[in-house]
Amino acid sequence: MASERLILTGFMGVGKSTVGPLAAEELDVNYYDTDEWMETEAGIDIPMLLRSDPAAFRELEARALKVILKRGPGIFSTGGGIVSTEVGRRALLSADATVVCLQVPFDEAARRVSQDSGRERPLFDDAEKARKLYQERLEWYEETANYIVDASRPVDLVVGDIVKIAQAG
Repeated sequence: MASERLILTGFMGVGKSTVGPLAAEELDVNYYDTDEWMETEAGIDIPMLLRSDPAAFRELEARALKVILKRGPGIFSTGGGIVSTEVGRRALLSADATVVCLQVPFDEAARRVSQDSGRERPLFDDAEKARKLYQERLEWYEETANYIVDASRPVDLVVGDIVKIAQAG
């Protein structure tokens, strides 16, 4: 893998948690997820913290990225809101990693989130607020990314793009 660290960003429902592990497997590297780290290593209940103290959650999210990037080569998925604060954007821009933003149209992200019964998504409780967040974050995703990948295509094509980016690194 030419790029030893590849960070996946994008809105909720773009497929980071789906394509990240598949790309890591194909590249024979580890897969890491900031949300998973916060839940298991830091013992955080993400939906509860996000509802009670969004600023503290965003600080922890940026710190989680910095911590897991030290674990070595791999594919690293971030939470969809990491770009929503200056500290999160700085963490992405200062990381010694290639940042790949996965993008899908909002309606596709909403459809995917509604079909994902395994995760609570408190920011998607109100579809219009979620749409507004999506619009607000688009610019930040683009300004922090080295590459943008159309994730509305079949999973194998998206994984293929990520692998190519990592190998070109």
